[in-house]
Amino acid sequence: MILIVNETTLLLILISVLSLIHPSTSQHKQSCHSPIYCQGDLLHVVQTAKIFNDSKTFVDMAMINPVNETLKKFQTLMAENDDNPSREQIAEYVYQNFKAIGELDEEYPRDFKKEPKIIKEIADPVVRHFAQHIIDIWPTLTRKVSYHVLDHPDTHSLIPVEHPFIIPGGRFKEYYYWDSYWILKGLLLSDMYETSKGLVQNLLSMVERYGFIPNGGRIYYLNRSQPPLISLMVADYVKVTKDFEFIRNNIGTLDKELSFWLDKRLVKIQKDGIDYELAHYDSESDTPRPESYLEDIETCSSKIDEGKYECYTDLKSGAESGWDFTSRWLFDKKGEPTSDLEMISTRRNVPVDLNAFLYKAFKAVYKFHLILQNEEQARFWLGKMDKWKEAIEAIFWHEEDGTWYDYDMKLQKPRRYFWASNLVPLWAGSFDEDKREERGARTAKYLHKIGIDRYRGGIPMSLLPTGQQWDFPNAWSPYQNLIIIGLDKSKDPSAQELGKDLAHKWVNSNIKAFHENKVMFEKYNAESSGHFGGGGEYHIQAGFGWSNGCVLELIHIYFRTKTRKYLNM
Repeated sequence: MILIVNETTLLLILISVLSLIHPSTSQHKQSCHSPIYCQGDLLHVVQTAKIFNDSKTFVDMAMINPVNETLKKFQTLMAENDDNPSREQIAEYVYQNFKAIGELDEEYPRDFKKEPKIIKEIADPVVRHFAQHIIDIWPTLTRKVSYHVLDHPDTHSLIPVEHPFIIPGGRFKEYYYWDSYWILKGLLLSDMYETSKGLVQNLLSMVERYGFIPNGGRIYYLNRSQPPLISLMVADYVKVTKDFEFIRNNIGTLDKELSFWLDKRLVKIQKDGIDYELAHYDSESDTPRPESYLEDIETCSSKIDEGKYECYTDLKSGAESGWDFTSRWLFDKKGEPTSDLEMISTRRNVPVDLNAFLYKAFKAVYKFHLILQNEEQARFWLGKMDKWKEAIEAIFWHEEDGTWYDYDMKLQKPRRYFWASNLVPLWAGSFDEDKREERGARTAKYLHKIGIDRYRGGIPMSLLPTGQQWDFPNAWSPYQNLIIIGLDKSKDPSAQELGKDLAHKWVNSNIKAFHENKVMFEKYNAESSGHFGGGGEYHIQAGFGWSNGCVLELIHIYFRTKTRKYLNM
């Protein structure tokens, strides 16, 4: 006999099955304390009913009524339907109790300049015209928290902040930690110093409230951070504005943010009888991501017992890295990269780029304490710099291949695959100064050897076509800048020439894509100039905050004058 079922029946079967694997809210570490946006039966029932195509849609909606009333109405819904409401009944409940408006107000930045200094200094008319278009995007991405959130914060997932900020664009309607680093570079190059300061102050306020900076400006992100770049943001802001009092007012907050990483994210690695400390990504929650709830349940569905919760933690840890997702975090049974997201084991991987970011952050805070004549604190951060430089050299540098590699803690060996993140130590300068030119030359040789210079649309994030959005053929703006500027700062002629070539390819690809589509994209395709990227958990997003900031930084370096100038210290 053949059983014929319709779509609604299949959905109800799915909900029933998923309810059997509903994460216990009493035994496991939640995303946050909200019984609406982070944990509990309401979140589970709504997200597994798949009312929206994107799970993020629901957790970004505001409650129409107070929390207790919202929960009471949900309990009534469940009681009246024997704990098994239909998809239509769940949708009706959602639309009667939640709304998707009222969190953010558009804000025209008071310091916006139609023609900042950088525009006047670009000789090439095509590049100058493009740069002007990029700068004109800033007002369209500027937001401030509305009075709805400020008056009733408990009915929103948005974390309120005092100052206006820049959103990335597309589905991302809140501020994000590491996006803000490259957005800030673009704002400073656009002479928007007031907006820049407010953006940094918002992030610093997170440290004061929570002890760290969450992934983004939603309470469901309070289980994870993102790459630690706030110290470098302060360095960029102060270098441009000379607002040294800003350092004095915020040095304690910067110390606190770095202490979070030292207290919560370190692992010990032994090599040649020496113990080294380095950082890895490690979320403090082992339940599905609220903004990707159903997706995470499906990804981890074949796991049993604690393996399921380990899977959820690794998914959140991958999101903490900003690389969500990539073969960097995916291991098959032999420890090789795979395309299967179910095989995620983010915490097993000790990342090169995270530790290079930390080294550079330690250096920035060390310099701040020197400026403030805080000798004891300066010595502390100098000590961290020295230890990290030694560990990066010992664990990540691969002498035979002439590059750096992530480290597999389980197999206790380097992961000898190209990921764009491998080269961040060249940008960070996390090696002895007398090795700078040599490391630049070897990096250029390595990139030529694996054919990175042949791609017309940018530097791919990996050479592994897994379908994950942080793998081949996708090219993401931040790592173009990290690699290109690292090559240039090495002072090796071959590295500088390669950096120049890669910068021109990237800027030209961005210009071509903009002319054809009238928008900036979140990611691009390395195989073809002017084409946007794909893959991952959601469709390509336009806007786009960090793409704008990154391309302005490369224009500032390569198209403005022949003299290399950098924002970062």
